[in-house]
Order: sequence, then structure tokens, then C-alpha cells
Amino acid sequence: MKRTLVAAAIATFSMNAFSAQTFSDGPAWDFVEAGYQVADVDDVDVFEPSGFDIEGSMLVGENFFVNGGYRNLDDEEMGVELELSQLSLGVGYRYGMTKSTDVFATVSFENLDAEVNFEGENFFAGDENGFGVAIGVRSMVIDQLELSAQVKQIELDETSNTGFKAGINYYFTPAFAIGATYEDRDEFSFTGAHVRYAF
Repeated sequence: MKRTLVAAAIATFSMNAFSAQTFSDGPAWDFVEAGYQVADVDDVDVFEPSGFDIEGSMLVGENFFVNGGYRNLDDEEMGVELELSQLSLGVGYRYGMTKSTDVFATVSFENLDAEVNFEGENFFAGDENGFGVAIGVRSMVIDQLELSAQVKQIELDETSNTGFKAGINYYFTPAFAIGATYEDRDEFSFTGAHVRYAF
């Protein structure tokens, strides 16, 4: 009988400890993530650059936040190598529409670097700086599932483009999630998967 009571107490404690690990009502704004992306270049079927990307965000106060991201993708076919890299550093403001849904806006510094090499010799190189403006929404549709979408305008030295990005994150615990993104821009589209740590 005593063993049964002890077992029941341990089980109850374990369930309470697990339930204490509650998931956030709203989206996490303090996080870092790393992943893998594949790019599709419009009108160029030969190349499919792929590589790593990292991203992070941190609240400053209750509603302001800083964020940043970097990706580096490359591919080589028939002696021709294409490399793309992009850096984004920004500040933003989020507003809680409901307990589970935030809308946000950001402004950012943008750098885009593209290189084409043929048999080891540089054929083309472009390095542009500029700024970006984005608006979007993030929502915890259920306790462990976040959906997001944003529209971002980027103005660079020689070019400008508007893009749409959608994402999904599934939280195994309040701190760890896996996710996927799709981003469509004027000349490129990016599909990616990542692992996120929220702190």
C-alpha cells in the first residue's frame, strides 16, 4: 500500500513538473536559430544554390526588439560557381493584438553580395548596401505551433525588390523548436528548414 501511495505521489509530481513547463501564450521574441536553405534563381534552371543561414531576435524593453540574419549559399555547375550572401540587421516594434498574436514592423540595414566565378576566375561581382522595411504577423495558433508571415521591401544601391516570407515553427519544449520557411523575392525564392532556441 505504501509503495502504491509513493508511486502515485511520484507520478503526480512528475505530471505537475511537466505541466509547469508551460508554453508561451504569444510568440517568442528572444531566440536564435540556425538552418539550411535552398534558393531557386528565376530563369536559371542550372543553378540551385544552397547553404546555411542564421537568425536571431531579442526584445529591448516590452515592445521594441533587435533582429538580424545572415545566409550564405552557393552552387557550381560546369565550372561556373555562383555564390550569394545576404546580411540583415534591424530594429523593430511589436504590438500584441491578442494574447497569441503579434503584429510587427522593422527597419533594417541590408547587404547583398553576389559572385560568379568561371574555372576559378571572377566573372562577375556585385556588393550592394541599402535598407529594408517590413511588416508582418506572428501567431501561436495552438500552444506549440507558430505561424508567421511578412512583406519586406528592400532598397539597394542599384536595385529594389519586394518579397513575401511565410514560416512555421513547432515547439517540442518552450525552448526548442523546429521550423520551415519560404521566401519569394523578385529574382529568387528561398526554401529553408531550421532549429530554434528560445531563451
